Amino acid sequence: MLEHYIRNRKKLAAMKRNYLAPYLEKAAERYHADGFCFRYAQRLVGFALPFARWLGTGHVPPDQITLEHVAKFLRWYAPTSEKSPRKRDLSRTAARNVVRQIQAAHPPVVTRSPSRVEADRYGDHLRRNRGVSEGTVENHQRNLERFLTFCFQQRPVDPSIFTARRVHAYVDALPHGRSNCVRRCTCTALRGYFRFLQMQGVAIGSLIAVVPTVRTPRAAVSPRWLTSADTEQLLRSIDRSKATGKRRYAVILCMIHLGIRVGDVARLSLDDIDWREGTVQVANHKPDRPYRLPLPQRLGKALADYLVKARPVSQQREIFLSHRAPRGIPATTASLKGVMRYAWRCAGLNEKFSGTHVLRHSAATRMRQKGVSMKSIADVLGHKSVQTTKVYAQVNLPGLRAVAQPWPEVRS
Repeated sequence: MLEHYIRNRKKLAAMKRNYLAPYLEKAAERYHADGFCFRYAQRLVGFALPFARWLGTGHVPPDQITLEHVAKFLRWYAPTSEKSPRKRDLSRTAARNVVRQIQAAHPPVVTRSPSRVEADRYGDHLRRNRGVSEGTVENHQRNLERFLTFCFQQRPVDPSIFTARRVHAYVDALPHGRSNCVRRCTCTALRGYFRFLQMQGVAIGSLIAVVPTVRTPRAAVSPRWLTSADTEQLLRSIDRSKATGKRRYAVILCMIHLGIRVGDVARLSLDDIDWREGTVQVANHKPDRPYRLPLPQRLGKALADYLVKARPVSQQREIFLSHRAPRGIPATTASLKGVMRYAWRCAGLNEKFSGTHVLRHSAATRMRQKGVSMKSIADVLGHKSVQTTKVYAQVNLPGLRAVAQPWPEVRS
């Protein structure tokens, strides 16, 4: 496959003489199989040769090559002081792709620290016994591992040395902010971990009670939400003559009409839609409790238009797929967030709105303004508790305007 991209005979011969030639060949085959643009893949293959030569001068065995070698290579070949960031980006991508092929043939031996082992044990408990979503599990594991590393470094974990003073010292050293998100999430992870130890029969005393409760002030009114004019402005800005535009239009309508999370949009599959009954099943990955919603006509037409005219040919069952190389793989949550950022910019609304969750807030706010009960809104959003729903639909502003009394006149 190297011959497909490299037409220069001397350069091709140099590649085939290099001791990493089999991995360069596999990287080229991967570019072709994933449908990369020819010119882009050709440049990646070309930039892989300096990396292979640099490794050869250092006599680095293939089974010892890691991403750390990529960082060292970039400092030598494309330092940040150079005025060609494109060269650095292509070199980094090409080198990392070669390292991936090497590591696929020589899987690296991963050594986990005692703190990581304990954090993984707690994560398994959250998945198996608590049914916590994967994103929340990873967040708890990350925060717990940092705390355990702070306490033990590379030593074995010994819960008997946990004290209130040590817990408070760690929490106080965390960064403060307006929302105190890091401190709040860390305290939640510690509280859950101490409960886990208690269930295992470990004597922890009153550690659960000494973990600080980090308060987060909530706004007196609902977060920003899209009015009907904002919604139409957003949808009109989408160029639906292109395949990516059809996908963007359908993705945004899923969040506007159904009020579902962007992660659940990425998880939508062809099997989730019942076209005859006009319903769609939402994965509801956070509490892991799927539920069904009616499929609005406008959304149904947008999905059908995308599936028939724009969706890449693929064996995948997910509805929304990647339109860039590698084409045909399921779109990730991160990529759909990028789609939304681009949509805000195109609509000229990036000064007012950001992210994807504002669409979920907007759906709840519109339902509340139309007189829908909080319990019904909770069912649509997939919440177990109505208290959670109140965060999304805190204030019915039109209703308040209707009952507001005129301001009394002040006579001098």
